[in-house]
Amino acid sequence: MYEVNQMKKKILAVVLAAAMTVTCLTACGNGESKGKDSSSDETYKVTMAYVGDKKEDTERIEGKINEIMKKDINMEIDLEPISWGAYAETMKLILSGGEKMDIVPILVDQANSMVNAKQVIDLSEYLDKYGKNINELLGDTAKAANIGGYVYGVTTGREWFCQSSAIMRKDILDECQIDPSTIKTYQDLTDVYAKVKEKHPDMVMMASNNSTTPDTKYEMVDTLTDGFGVLMNQGQETTVENYYATDEYKEFVETMYDWQQKGYLSKDVATTTEAVENQVKAGAAFSYFAPNKPGYDTRAELLCGTEMAIAPLSEPWAGTAQISFLTYGISSSCTDKDKAMQCLDYMYGNKDVLNLLNWGEEGVDYEVKDAENNIIGYPEGKDETNTYHLAEGWQLFNQFDMYIWEGDSPDIWEETKAMNESALKSKAFGFTYDSTGVANELAALSNVKAQYASALGSGSVNPDEVLPKFLEELEKAGIDKVIKTKQEQLDKWLAENK
Repeated sequence: MYEVNQMKKKILAVVLAAAMTVTCLTACGNGESKGKDSSSDETYKVTMAYVGDKKEDTERIEGKINEIMKKDINMEIDLEPISWGAYAETMKLILSGGEKMDIVPILVDQANSMVNAKQVIDLSEYLDKYGKNINELLGDTAKAANIGGYVYGVTTGREWFCQSSAIMRKDILDECQIDPSTIKTYQDLTDVYAKVKEKHPDMVMMASNNSTTPDTKYEMVDTLTDGFGVLMNQGQETTVENYYATDEYKEFVETMYDWQQKGYLSKDVATTTEAVENQVKAGAAFSYFAPNKPGYDTRAELLCGTEMAIAPLSEPWAGTAQISFLTYGISSSCTDKDKAMQCLDYMYGNKDVLNLLNWGEEGVDYEVKDAENNIIGYPEGKDETNTYHLAEGWQLFNQFDMYIWEGDSPDIWEETKAMNESALKSKAFGFTYDSTGVANELAALSNVKAQYASALGSGSVNPDEVLPKFLEELEKAGIDKVIKTKQEQLDKWLAENK
């Protein structure tokens, strides 16, 4: 995990090295080796952050990646994992402190503030100049993550749909004789949790942490980027509403409060940063919320260390935030933005690097089980406890160029691409909200949300007492103004895209 002390050391190092210049390097356009640029002898080190827990062997994998990158493009990479729970605060420290950080992960709810503060650069021209791999993979969506034409990040090659689901330990379901296919609603889950809690009284029914309270994984609304003004019914409505004032949200927080009172949720859910999968793996939790997709059962088993069952709670659908939920941008503090962009494009196009980053080393962390179908699995005597497995392919540039883990369908990437095409699309799919004129209101609203939403969404407070205060503070902070500007922009966009 990225530590504050480490940040301070790196900031000092950047200051000491500020006078140094690095000569320009032209990276190969397709991500494959075409030899080094003869004009440069210096190896440029790209510092890249990503969201995930640091593995014991991260340095080993980083070294293997650098062997390839140095040969191909005369660059090396310094990987900086940031835990999901610490993401917001860590990125704030990195970007506001002016620390050298080349490539940064951007979650959609942080994009507005980063753009308004000019903490990340506009990638428009860089994509045109250096984005061969990215443009080939993403096509028209390469510049989809933009605010008022300011392309702040590049999405990844992954599923662009959402299917809210409950992920549960299969052994416990079997023990309680519960068929996961019968679970389709919150009430169904409440009934399941009652049965499981009776047999496992010391276990939390749903794992959560301060960044993944149930509402963040279950909302079936198009958040229109920031969540302050949404489209209900999976984006099938076209009237922008205050989600927190809807009957649906009231019912949700009442359910969470009920779950908390019954011991189904952890008491420290609003403060803990422990990954939900780790909570299940430790035997402390029975289930968690997550978006389902082809192959997610295999990923969940890898991360949780036990077989998991999935109960979809919605049909697959896609909103405005699906494509831009997580993107990669370049920090304004980057010392060589051209090289950072070249490196970013390279990561999208090199299969060897992608598989190293996600699965580790062949013969050490995995072995090829079926070469024809690119299927891999654990070597003999190995499992998730003694191998490197990031298993976060969805957020690592181009999932479609990665090996398929044993147990997944050989057609998993084709199935994913097909679901991208067939998923129910929000009426606002493709719409980008320009929040430039309401930056102050959004900042105030974010502060209000931070004060109330997590506590309500985790069942930590009584909604009868706290929800009215939340709504009152949202109004004071200017949510009506935000909704008005969104509606105006959306109406115009809908008229232009009939």
